[in-house]
Order: sequence, then C-alpha cells, then structure tokens
Amino acid sequence: MGTFGSFTTVRLGLYAAQKGLDVTGNNITNINTEGYTRQRLNQVSLIPSVNDRYASSYNPRIGQGAVIAGINQIRDPGLDISYRKAASDVGSANTKLEGLNNLATILDEVGKGDLEQDDGVILSQLNDLRDLISQAIVGGVDTYDPLIRSSAEALTTLFHSYADKLSELQETYEDNLEQQVSEVNDILNNIRDLNLAIRNSDIRGDPGLELRDQRNRLLDQLNEYIKVDATYSMEYVGADTWIEKLTVSLGTGDKNVLVDGEYAAQFSQDLLVRNPAFDPTQPASGTNPPYLDDQGQPTADPALAAKLENSNYSLVLSPLTDVRGLKASESDVGADIGDTDLYGSLQSLRELLTEEGEFASQADIDIDPDASVKRGIPYYRQMLDSLAYEFATAMNELNDTGLTGTGNLFSVSSNTNDTEVTDGLGNVITRINASNISVSHGWANETISIQATSDANAASGDVSNLARFLALFDEKQEFDPGDINADSIGDVYNGTFEDMLLKIQSTLAKDQMATDAVLNNYTITLDDIYVDREGVMGVDLNDEATSLMTYQKAYTAACRLLTVMEEALDSLINGTI
Repeated sequence: MGTFGSFTTVRLGLYAAQKGLDVTGNNITNINTEGYTRQRLNQVSLIPSVNDRYASSYNPRIGQGAVIAGINQIRDPGLDISYRKAASDVGSANTKLEGLNNLATILDEVGKGDLEQDDGVILSQLNDLRDLISQAIVGGVDTYDPLIRSSAEALTTLFHSYADKLSELQETYEDNLEQQVSEVNDILNNIRDLNLAIRNSDIRGDPGLELRDQRNRLLDQLNEYIKVDATYSMEYVGADTWIEKLTVSLGTGDKNVLVDGEYAAQFSQDLLVRNPAFDPTQPASGTNPPYLDDQGQPTADPALAAKLENSNYSLVLSPLTDVRGLKASESDVGADIGDTDLYGSLQSLRELLTEEGEFASQADIDIDPDASVKRGIPYYRQMLDSLAYEFATAMNELNDTGLTGTGNLFSVSSNTNDTEVTDGLGNVITRINASNISVSHGWANETISIQATSDANAASGDVSNLARFLALFDEKQEFDPGDINADSIGDVYNGTFEDMLLKIQSTLAKDQMATDAVLNNYTITLDDIYVDREGVMGVDLNDEATSLMTYQKAYTAACRLLTVMEEALDSLINGTI
C-alpha cells in the first residue's frame, strides 16, 4: 500500500470512529426509551487484494483500514423467550387474582355484620331467624309468625342482593373479555404492519432497528394476553435476496398461526356453524362451502353462516389476511379455539366467566381434566344458589304438615307458591335459587303460616314442629350440585347452613391465597429475567462512556495519523531539492 493508500486507511478510520460516536450517542439519548435495544457498530478490517504468488516476500501486504459492516442490536433470543413465557404466567395469575378479589368484595362477610357479633350479614340474618323461631316456641306462633316472615323476607333480599352483584360482575368481565379480544386483535394487526415495514426496509438495505424494537415491545405485550411462539425464518424475494420473516403462533393447543409475515388473523366470539363436508385441503368455494346457514344449507359466505350460542365464551380465529383483506390461502377458513388452547390473561378471563368447579359436568371434564378444581364466577353463583335452594327446600318440607295454613314458605316468586317453573312438557326450567328465592304468596298474605305442630290431634300449645325448625339450623344438610346443575357430577357436601356459607367464603379465601402466592413467584421470576435481559439489551452508561472514550481516541489517533502523513508529504515534496 502506497502513501496515498494510507489516506484511504485514515479516511475509513475517521468514518468508523465517527459512526461509532453516532451509535454511542444514540444509545445514550435512548437510555430511558421503553423497549429500546442497545445498538452496536459492527466493524471489520478491510480485506486487502489477493496477493500475487510471485510477489516479493519483502513487500508484505497489510490491511487497508476499518470497514463498517452494519449496525446491529444486542439481544439474547433465549432471554426473550424466557421473559415472554414469564409474562404469560404473570398475566394469567394477575387476572385471576383480580377476579377473585372482586368476588371477595361481594362474598366476604368479614366486617359486614352488626357491631355486637360480626358474623356477616347473611349469617347474622340466619341467626336472627333462628332466634325468632326459638322465641315463638315460648311466646306462641301466632305472635311471632309475622316477625319470622319479616326476617325471612330480609334474608331473601340479601340473597337477591348477592346474586345481583355476582350477575353484574359477570357482565363486567364479559365486557373485559370483549375489550381484551379487541386489544389482542390490534396488537396482531400492528405486528403485521410492522412486519411489512421491516420487510420493505430490509429490501432497501436498511436494518430498521427501531421498527424491530416496536415489534419486540408488541410481542412482549401480546404474551401478557396469550402465550405465543415467535419464529424467524428467511424468505426469498427474488434477485438473490433473502429477508427475515416473523411468524407468530399460539404457544399452546393446536399452535394456530396468528401472524405470518404480512398476514394476520383476528379473534372473535362469533362461533360459526361448520360444514362437516368441507375439504380443508381445497380452497373454500361454492362447490366446497365451509359453513352452514340458519337453514342448515352449505354456504361459502361467513356473513351468511349460522352462529352458535356462545355460552362458553369460546373464541374463533379468522383466516390470515393482509392489510387489503386478501387471504393468504383460499383453503384457510379460520379455526375454533378450544377451551385449553389459550394461556395468559385472556384465558384467565374466560375461566372466570365459565369455570364451575364441583358443578362441572363430565363433558367439561372430558375437555379439561382440571375443570372440577377450577372455580370462576359461575361456581360461586351456584354455591349461593345451592345454599338458597337447600334452605328453602328444608323449610318447605317441615311446613308441609297437611294442617290448616300448611304450604310452602318459600317460592320462586312472591306471586306464587311454587318452588319451580316448568315448561309445557313438565321439564324444569328453573327452581328456587339465590336470585329468585322469595317468601311465598300464601305466607305473605297469611293464608300460609309457619306450622307449630305436625299432629292434628296434638294438645293445645304443641310446638314440636317449631322445635324441628329450630333444630334444622344445626342439622347437616345434603348440598347436592346436581340439584343446581343436572349435569354436574360433583360430590355432595354435608354441612349446616352456616357450614355451607363458611365453605363459600373459605374456598374463595384459599383460592385468593393460592393465586396470590403463585403470582408472587411468577412476578419474582419475571423481574429476575427482566434484569438479566436488560443487562444484555439495555443501555449502560458505564459501557457507553467507555465506548465514547474509545471512539474519541480512535478519531483523534486517525486525525494525528493524517497530520503525520501531511508532514511527511510536505517534507517529501517541498523539503527535497
């Protein structure tokens, strides 16, 4: 390399040092930018031209300077995978705990009783009813029947209040589910749009590092809602050019693809009736329709497809489409997402809305083996229904003496004496539960009264039946899940009314404690992985300060070399006579 070749070496050194200062400055200014990944200058030595085999060994070739091969990001794919898995764990447990805490604000009786004995409002009312029956044994049923009835009405009002609040909570979480589905769809669309922008950037030769940062942030957010797998592959775009393509698929279940390069799917709660004769290996068309309409006729138009009642809050995945709405494949008609195909915040919301615990049916357990131990809002609603039903049934059975004034004390409505509602074929539509338990029409109008005796020939003043009413509060009852849900295969619980009420509260408390412990463990794990990941991809001022000094000295050295060469040439040209 001659004298003027050295100028090229210096020029490349100045350029590399300047770019190094630029990258370092960019890192420092983005130290507080959320999701920013530390960038690094990829610098290599310029390869000299091939040596002539006959060249003199006394004229060795040396490098021709530093060349910038590009700017890349410092990330650890393994830490990204671990972080996103931990984010799914935290999202799942956090949503579940939030739901349980909301349930506790309704069902937790602590602090809701009177000042003298804080047993909670329902239990206090049960005790008040028992006390009045005890007083009627001494003071006479005629005197105390109106008081007992008023106490019973207050108890039914409490049941209604709790049932209404649980129903409102159910509706709130239905809205939350709809909102989260919308947020997930927005994230999927944004990832698709970023994939397209990165694709165009790669084709132009621009690494699009800031675009990749945005996409990585979205992947982190997506994993809080649903657990996904992100895979990267190389896609040929012609002209001997290969570019990176991101594919995002569900991390559980059937691994359905959510994003494939410039195509993305969408979630919805509209379950379409599928055509069993559809051939998924062939494009959907009029001759191969994927759906059935309301009349059961095949159709290829999803807008005409019949929709299933979605009481299980299941989700359906649309076909992959691009920004113009064009499908990636004509044979793609979407997929139904199974009950166990999701994991994360979205799945926890679904389980809060659907899980029935001991009230689960065999069909539920066949789908999810853990269904009998998962408890959401429906479980606690049915537990409260079971308490109301067994209480009303036991009281009604004791009052069925056949004497004057006999009849049901509690019914499904204040306008009737019936304990259940049936259709024209005699099938039970509904029976007494927490939302409809009422003082019967007859008792409210005093044509029915609480029966003091069950013996028509008993002596005046016999209160043996009232004693049975009083003993009822201390007797163990059979709370059968099948009485509330005919398909339930759960075990019968034996306990008093108070035991059943305490079981509801203690089960909820145990669920809260267990979920809180799990969430704490998940959070600690997530924080540890976050620190490790930030240690790799985050900006460290000490490292950047070192880089600043390194590139500054390299720049100064290159300038000094240029000065030396200038002096040497000046001596060679002007100092030689």
